[in-house]
Amino acid sequence: MLDLLIAHKTSKEIARELGISPHTVDQRIQFAKGKLGVDSRGEVAQAYRLLLDAVARTHGEPSEPLAYEETRIAAPLPPVDIDGANDAAQPPVSAPPPERAVAEDYRVAPDLFEGRNGTVMRLGAIAVLAVLLVFVALGSVMMFDQLSRTLVAG
Repeated sequence: MLDLLIAHKTSKEIARELGISPHTVDQRIQFAKGKLGVDSRGEVAQAYRLLLDAVARTHGEPSEPLAYEETRIAAPLPPVDIDGANDAAQPPVSAPPPERAVAEDYRVAPDLFEGRNGTVMRLGAIAVLAVLLVFVALGSVMMFDQLSRTLVAG
């Protein structure tokens, strides 16, 4: 999945290729952020690309140029133990607070309300719901009026 991320694929594109939901892709990217100790998708991609580059150099394979050159990472990443043999020697990487993760990476609204026309779609949905609510209220008043006339006449 991270190979697709470093190829500049969106969560939807990654999800389509892997046959999983975009939400699952976002969860896995969030997990990678915590493991790598970075804050954004771009930094995950850069850290993964640097890891691939280090593995390629170790095995004597030529590597491709980095896709992500600029970063906001203040210090170089600690070496990542692929085998898991030195887990006790390395300090644990803390994950971002849950409130921040929920606010940044998990969407409540459908993708229809995101993107370039998201605001227009949200306003349109609000207008449709408002009109629907007015019709329900008017229908209730009309039914109450008709019921009261029937009871008074009878």
